[in-house]
Parts: sequence; structure tokens; C-alpha cells
Amino acid sequence: MGKNVLLIGFYNEKALGVRYLSNALNTNGYNAHILYFKEFNSVNPSKASKKELDLLENLINEIKPSYIGLSVMSSLYLESVYLVNDRIREKFNVPIIWGGVYSTLFPEETLKYGDYVVQGEGELPLIELLNSLEEGKDPSHIENVVLHNEQKQLIKNSLRPLVQELDKLGYPKIGGDNVYFIHNDEIGYGDPQTKGFTYELTASRGCPFACSYCSSVNLKRTYAGKGKYVRFRSVDSVMHELKEAKSSIKNLKVIHFWDEIFSDEEGWIEEFKERYKNEIGIPFKIWGHPLKINERIINNLVEAGLYQIVVGIQSGSSRIRKEIFHRKESQEEIINASRILSKCKVPKVIYDFMLQHPFETLEDLKETYKLCLQLEPPFELQLHGLNFLPGTDIIDKAIEANLLSEEELNKIMYSSIQEQYDMYWGPAAVNQLNENSTWVALTYLTQFPKLRPMVEKLAADVEKGNKENVVVRLQKFMKQVTRFRNLAGKAKLVISKS
Repeated sequence: MGKNVLLIGFYNEKALGVRYLSNALNTNGYNAHILYFKEFNSVNPSKASKKELDLLENLINEIKPSYIGLSVMSSLYLESVYLVNDRIREKFNVPIIWGGVYSTLFPEETLKYGDYVVQGEGELPLIELLNSLEEGKDPSHIENVVLHNEQKQLIKNSLRPLVQELDKLGYPKIGGDNVYFIHNDEIGYGDPQTKGFTYELTASRGCPFACSYCSSVNLKRTYAGKGKYVRFRSVDSVMHELKEAKSSIKNLKVIHFWDEIFSDEEGWIEEFKERYKNEIGIPFKIWGHPLKINERIINNLVEAGLYQIVVGIQSGSSRIRKEIFHRKESQEEIINASRILSKCKVPKVIYDFMLQHPFETLEDLKETYKLCLQLEPPFELQLHGLNFLPGTDIIDKAIEANLLSEEELNKIMYSSIQEQYDMYWGPAAVNQLNENSTWVALTYLTQFPKLRPMVEKLAADVEKGNKENVVVRLQKFMKQVTRFRNLAGKAKLVISKS
């Protein structure tokens, strides 16, 4: 058995990144252990507690890893990452390797905490790094690796070409003994996903779009000239993984594809449809984009078992979408996409919007309301704030427009986990008591077709300065109705036969 390696994923008990790295390590002679450190909770998030850090320390003493990897995907939870990193540094003499999106975009900053940084897709460079360290060789020339040499000089190596045939990387193992979960001051043993109702995977890597608020385009730029950025696994590889999930997860009821945009390639979709409905037969969810929605794709996916699609629209204002968010779709293309989803009878359609941010005017909010009135029902709306992520294009836009200073943005991006979650998902993000919040409430109410005549009348009253309180009260009531409806829908899925 090879050397033990502990991989830690934060605030995601199904973290795909560490699962893929674990597969690479085990395939190459190492003994990988995965720790899921705290679960995602947008209502009441919390930083690492002393008890949880003590549990981490005990686990490391038990495993005795030769290397520890931290998967740092976002600045949202850096507060906890630093606490974990500090505890490891304080108690153990073990090399710490940082990876993930945040580490890729800010390797010099993260190298202040870790001994090594692995940029970009980490399977191959991580193995090369560990092999080099095991053999006592100098790792300073390994592609994708950032480090300080013996002279304390920063060495930032170039990125290797992207793996074009994703099937060669395999897919994560489900279950296993070397998996742990620390949350709420307790430690659990075993893969938490085997006890749940859902399984998460990706059938591709990369995103074809360039949204200013997302780090995907920034990652794409780092790989310029390194091969095709958007790549797809074969249907056969996806089916093999899902069959293992189906046999390993006793109560599996829903498959969740986490692809940034689900495949629309001819041939792939048709093969997927036939094989999925015959070999898997479990409802599945995907993310979609208005420019990637057509009848061929959606009809095939619905026939395969598509249960839910979340489509990012982000704003009903053409100005905001084009000038601020760098999204090319027109109002007509968005409305047409909604008609296709309705015509193809997708069981659950959710449109995602980011509202009430510094770039948005009252008129932009009204445009969002008007667009939602034209979206073809049935659908649900997911309304939240804009989260500023370090390294994304929208940061420079906010500074150039004099909307926020660099100091103000840093305070937003690197504040406590509770403060950041409140800004993005919390009540303050979309429920501020002002004229804008009334239009957010009206927008929310457009998802209920039977209420639309009343909503349009209320909108006319609001324009005259009346009925704001009525709108907000109606929104609160309908939120409760929606919450009950969604709970009933989930319960129906859970008790249904596979």
C-alpha cells in the first residue's frame, strides 16, 4: 500500500474535485483519504469551530498522511480554510498542497499558506508532484505547480495542455472506507452520499460562455493555447459511473449533472437518451442556457428522464446582460427558450436571476419584471443577489464605474462566511424595504399564472405610488406556498419507486 494522502473539500459533502483527485491517487499507487469538512448551508453557515478543528487533528493523527491537499474553490469559506491550514501547520510537519479555482487564480497568495500550489486540472500534476517528492527529486519544473525553491524564489511553472479525452481520467469511486465528514462538531465515517437520495456528477469540463461574474472565463484564459477548453466524456463512461451509483446508493432517486452547460452535441444527446432511459431510468437535473435550448435537445432529454432544468437569465435588462454580465442572448431568444421548455413539457423549469446589485437601476428591475411576464409558464424563479468573486471581470467593472472601491470590494469578498452568505442568499440580498424590493416582489409573483392579471394591476398601482405593502405581503404568502409545493415535490420523488 502506498503513502497515505488526505484530501480536504470544504462546504460540499459531494465535492467532485477531491473525488477525481482521489481516483487519480488510488490509481497511481497512493492511498487516498477524503474529508468533507462542513456541509453547504445558505441559511445558517458557520466557520470551523474549535471542536471541529480538534476532530480534524484527531483524524490526522489516526490517518498519519504523508501529504495533505486542500481544495479551495471559492473565497466564500476562506475563513475556515485558514483555520484548518493553521491547525495543520501548528500540530503537524506535513506538506500542504493547495488546489482548486481560487488557488489557480491566486497562486502567489495561496502559497503564503501552502507548501505547493497545483493550478488548473490537478490529476496529472498532483501525481507528478508527489512522485517527485517521494523520489527525492526537485519538483520545481513540474507543469501546473507553483512553489518556492530552496533559495526562497517563487517558481510559477506553465500549465500543461488540457486533457482532451476525459475518459482517460476515469471517474470517482463511490463509497469506500477512507471517507470522513466533519460538521456540527461531529465526525462521520463513510461516504455521506451513499446515505442520501441524490448523486452528482459531470459529463463535461469547461464552459463556452464568458459571463463577467463567473470565474470560468478567467480559467479559460489561463489555458489559452492549451487545447480545446470545453470537452465531453463519452456516453459510455457516463453510463458506467451512473450504474455504479445506482448499485451503491440504496435510496438513489435523483441524478444531478453539475456540468456548467449540458451537452448539446448531435449524436451524443441521442445516444445518451437511449442508454439513460434503458440503463438508468432515474429522474435527473441539469443546468441550461437560453442559447443552448432547442427542441431537439430538450425533447431528447425529457424522453430520457429530465426532471428539472435551471436556466440562468440573471437580468431582464438587455443593458445589464450585455454591458455588465457579458451575456449575448436577446429578449426574444430568452422568451423563445421558455416556449420550447414549456412545449417540451419539462416537469420543473427554474429561471435564475441576480438582482439588486450596484449596477442595476430601478428601470433595469422593471425590465426584469416585464420579461418574466413574457416567459412561458410553468416555471419557478430563483432570485438572489450578486456575489463578487475575486479575479472575475465584474470586479474591474465595479471599480471603473466608481460603484465600489477596491477596498470596499475586498471587504465584501473576504468578509466572514456568514456576512458573505447573507449578502448573496440572505434576506438582505433581495428583500430590502425600498421601491426596488417592491419590483423584486412583483417579479417573483409572475411565476404564478393565475395571479398574473392581479400582478399587472398591482404593478400599475405601484407606478402610482400605491399598494407596495400589498405586493410584499402577497410575495411572502406565495413564498410559503412555493416552499410547501417544493417540499411536496421532493417527498414525491423520495417515496417513488426507482
